[in-house]
Amino acid sequence: MLIYGKEIREKLKEQIRQSALNTPMKMAVVKVGDDQPSQVYVNSIRRFADEVGVAVDVHNLAASVEQSQVEKLIQELNADPDITGIMIQTPLPDHLHASSLVNLIHHSKDVEGIHNFNLGKLISREEGVKPSTPKATVRMLKDHNIPIEGRKVTIVGRSTIVGSPLAVMMTAENGTVTVCHTKTADLAAETRGADILITAIGRQNYITADMVKEGVVIIDAGINFDEKGKMVGDVDEAAKEKASIASAVPGGVGAITVAELFDNLRILAEARP
Repeated sequence: MLIYGKEIREKLKEQIRQSALNTPMKMAVVKVGDDQPSQVYVNSIRRFADEVGVAVDVHNLAASVEQSQVEKLIQELNADPDITGIMIQTPLPDHLHASSLVNLIHHSKDVEGIHNFNLGKLISREEGVKPSTPKATVRMLKDHNIPIEGRKVTIVGRSTIVGSPLAVMMTAENGTVTVCHTKTADLAAETRGADILITAIGRQNYITADMVKEGVVIIDAGINFDEKGKMVGDVDEAAKEKASIASAVPGGVGAITVAELFDNLRILAEARP
């Protein structure tokens, strides 16, 4: 059975819309280069912002921009009292140091929840902003009454914005978590043992039917485009057919992720003195 994120998105949207009526909030997005999935995501941010009545400024920078120029922009956004939250759209060109740029954002404006300060709060299980795709994943599981406690959770991908923070969050939900990556010796053995399989690697149809067991729950957080420009996930359709529940691509986790980003913006806005 395929599950979708539209209903969850609509609930979050209404909460954010109501908050925005009473609490000023504005997001700044720093985008470098012309990566297609990045542009799709930024477009979805713009659409959601229009729907909830929140202002978003997108700063489009050339792929050749220097590190110092991006740093200067971030410092200006930090100092701007009208900006509630800042995000840097990834991936960035290889010559830019993403981690140092993220940590140049003041933690009180880190709308993605990936500043070291906010990741530390996540590990400590303190309240605050959390990375939006992991938030969306956990919310999707809970909203569909899929138990996490005691289940074997296998996460494919260890990025700082999805895999690694999601591992922390799923551990906090008492799942038994395995994180797989490019150095995993036998990926198929790990994925076949999963009760809940979560993928976020950005590789089209990489998880095939022989890599999953019957009845698994699959959350596909991958965003890829095939040769016809159609959005597809990390998990092949034949693998999803073996699942008891699988998230759709498009329309699954991605539909909630943008809403979770704006939920983080709401949290930051309401926390301001």
